[in-house]
Amino acid sequence: MHFGDSFEETYALAHRLTVAVILLDRDWPGTDWRVTLRNLAASAHPACVILVSGVADDNLLREVIRLGGYDVLPKPLREDAVARVLKLALFYWTNVPKAVALGRKS
Repeated sequence: MHFGDSFEETYALAHRLTVAVILLDRDWPGTDWRVTLRNLAASAHPACVILVSGVADDNLLREVIRLGGYDVLPKPLREDAVARVLKLALFYWTNVPKAVALGRKS
């Protein structure tokens, strides 16, 4: 597990390491979560990016997916919800071919 203190650090980690899942706080200071999510999803080793947000509804989920993200976790975080979403994201990341996950043709 790695923690990034800034978008730049997190983006560098995502490019340098093969990371399966990234949790991104919607309220991370100094960043626009949309730009951050889009950049992380387009990194050299794309991960399942999960947005953590105090507001979680179908519209936000659609936007997250449109930007290349995987899912939304509502705040406050609940252990069972986090475990479920992380397990599904890891399964998806492990089993779905990367070309399909990125919307590319093989």
